[in-house]
Amino acid sequence: MLTSRRAPLCSAHNIKRHVIFFLMVSALVSLTDVSIAQKKSTKINKPATASNLSDNKFELGVAGGLNLNRFTKGQPHTGYNTGFNGGILANYYVYKNFALQLEVNYMQQGGQMITFKDDTRLGLPESFTTKNVKNSSYQLNSIEVPLLLNYRIKLKQGWQPSIYAGGSYAYTLNVTEHYQKTGNLLPEEDIIATVTGNQGATSLFTSNRFNLIAGANVKLPLSSKLKLLIDFRYLNGLSPVRENYSYMEKTGFGNNIRTNSFISRVGVVMSIK
Repeated sequence: MLTSRRAPLCSAHNIKRHVIFFLMVSALVSLTDVSIAQKKSTKINKPATASNLSDNKFELGVAGGLNLNRFTKGQPHTGYNTGFNGGILANYYVYKNFALQLEVNYMQQGGQMITFKDDTRLGLPESFTTKNVKNSSYQLNSIEVPLLLNYRIKLKQGWQPSIYAGGSYAYTLNVTEHYQKTGNLLPEEDIIATVTGNQGATSLFTSNRFNLIAGANVKLPLSSKLKLLIDFRYLNGLSPVRENYSYMEKTGFGNNIRTNSFISRVGVVMSIK
């Protein structure tokens, strides 16, 4: 009698224990599945964030724009002219937000000079060619190779401002002079004439020169890999572009002239891992 009564109680207790164990296992499996799903979702969404896009080590781009150029004031009567620039750039992040940037650019530099010519002091007769005032605008067409240290400022995920400094080597391909020459057309006659023209002036300028560069830029995202580049820099000539220049064309009164430029550029940059 005792044995027959205890069997159903033991069986019911075992069934209840198995049901509880099954529910606990099911709950544990469900929680594990949710955790795995959340981790997968995080991994899938991670590359889409702007912060991860900024972690790319290598960038390639093209840029171009306008220059405002001027010769240094070692001699008076110098002024501004304008030119163009354009080229390619490669940017590699060497440590956190620090990057080395190498560029190869075509650059138009130069400036204006006024020259007072008076060869009558040498005993030559007065004429339009021996005595005149010439206002010249020189355009130096050059290949420039800058090397810059770039620091990226992380202010906002959507855009990347940077500041940079460095130097560049420039090789002058050729120089064009656009001039306006004014003087007396006939000797001892008060008849003033003005002529304009263009001529080559490469031999007046040095072929090789070095520059200091400081600037800032900002990169605005266009897509997951492509950015719009807006760049401003100042280029200061270290070495002379014209030696012993005298606005009076008089030996012993000359100075070395360097060229400086304010440069603005717009371009596109592609991130490459």
